[in-house]
Amino acid sequence: MKSALALLVLILLAGCRSMMADSKPIRTEGGSAVYSLTSLYDGSSGARGRAAEWLDINARNLCLSEYTLISEESVPILNRIDEVIHSRLTWEIKCKEETQEPPP
Repeated sequence: MKSALALLVLILLAGCRSMMADSKPIRTEGGSAVYSLTSLYDGSSGARGRAAEWLDINARNLCLSEYTLISEESVPILNRIDEVIHSRLTWEIKCKEETQEPPP
């Protein structure tokens, strides 16, 4: 029983890791760094809003400051009979420069 529970926890943690932000930014022609963040959501009420809140939290943690949302894309994930089972919400963000020292 304990090993089954431990295996379930590992699977869930591995799934969470796959949704983390890319640690290496994409460099634009102008030299600025753009990060890509992704979250999956289902069709339940408010799921897309919760996915957007999660992306906002992760963007703030990644930048350690405010950020600019450059693009947002929602892509449906279909099963074999073309039913939408989940959707993938992807944001591209650019971190804003910190203008003042953070509070102690």
